[in-house]
Amino acid sequence: MKRQEPRGMGMRARGALLAGCLLLASVVQAATPPPFAKLGDEVVELVRTRFFDAKRAEAWATAHQGYGAAATSAEDFERRTTEVLSELKASHTAYYPRGSQGHTALSAIFQRYLELARVDAPSIGADVQETPEGFFLRHVFVGGPAAKAGLLRGDRLVSVEGKPFVSLAALDARVGKPTRFGVERTRGGEPLTLTVTPRRVNPKGEWLEAQQASSRVVERSGRRVAYQQLYSCAGPEHQQKLEETLGGDFAQADALVLDFRDGWGGCNPQFLNLFDRAVPTFTGIRRDGTRNTWAPTWRKPVVLLVNDNSRSGKELVAFAMKRHGLATLVGQRTAGAVLAGTPLRLSNGALLYLAVEDVEVDGTRLEGQGVPVDVEVADSLPFAGGGDVQLDKALDVAARAVAAP
Repeated sequence: MKRQEPRGMGMRARGALLAGCLLLASVVQAATPPPFAKLGDEVVELVRTRFFDAKRAEAWATAHQGYGAAATSAEDFERRTTEVLSELKASHTAYYPRGSQGHTALSAIFQRYLELARVDAPSIGADVQETPEGFFLRHVFVGGPAAKAGLLRGDRLVSVEGKPFVSLAALDARVGKPTRFGVERTRGGEPLTLTVTPRRVNPKGEWLEAQQASSRVVERSGRRVAYQQLYSCAGPEHQQKLEETLGGDFAQADALVLDFRDGWGGCNPQFLNLFDRAVPTFTGIRRDGTRNTWAPTWRKPVVLLVNDNSRSGKELVAFAMKRHGLATLVGQRTAGAVLAGTPLRLSNGALLYLAVEDVEVDGTRLEGQGVPVDVEVADSLPFAGGGDVQLDKALDVAARAVAAP
């Protein structure tokens, strides 16, 4: 005789099976790491194994293991990563997500090291500084789209095509298209509307172009003062560009101002060879008695224009030139950001810029200290109307140095 199950037994069994499935699903869900946990672990491990101070790296890594799991979005992860990295209190240590200006700039500087076939980004030919008052044009590169449109140093960027300005990186869809910028030139004044056509550039190529275009010789107090801006000094091309100009357009100038403010560092110690006075001068004497004297290095007065964002290799050059009497420093104490950094690619394509070596110059550690200037000049960027008090002072100092014994 067939045994019958008690009524309701099948329903209880199905209920137990369903509960088991739900339990299994919850276990699987709990075992799946949050989306940013792995990325945070990558950052922690790289700091632990590559940061220049092993003891600090280990303590930091232990304290922040698993920090990425709490991130709820890419923006939140960036914020959290920036916060925890700041605890290392080290220059050349930052997180740059893909698409950010820092990511593009580092990719251009380290393009060969990172094995990148191409690096480009939208640009208006200007450097922008974000302040509590808003976004201000800090450097308008000569000959670039911003300069051609009439934008000036100190202009506040208010809007782009009627929408609030947020970053140059956001201009990607406007490349090659005339674009209306709302610009506040005087504090509280009615915004101007200027049309700029953004372009796509390799940042390093743009910096070199700007360096060449900035070169000029100006009359100052009866002296001819040469000027060149080195927004970046990363790579031998910038030194070569300056060397060519010193022997060419600047050869007849009485003094030289090099603008090291802002941008990126990277100057190689060999940069100093351009100003080595130990190299002898040479004189050729023709059969008719005419003499042609040639100096392979620059021996006339030099002024280095620096500020609190002059960093890295620029500081090494500034320190050495000041110590050996090769230049007068004008502006503001440099950043004190003199560790050696390297970009490390993360699995999401972001870059972790990490300090991997400490640096001393002639036994002096400049990290956190910077290089003091000889002539202090505070900057006045907001609503400068194209003016530049630091540059004006540097030109004056250079002109006066010509007459000094």
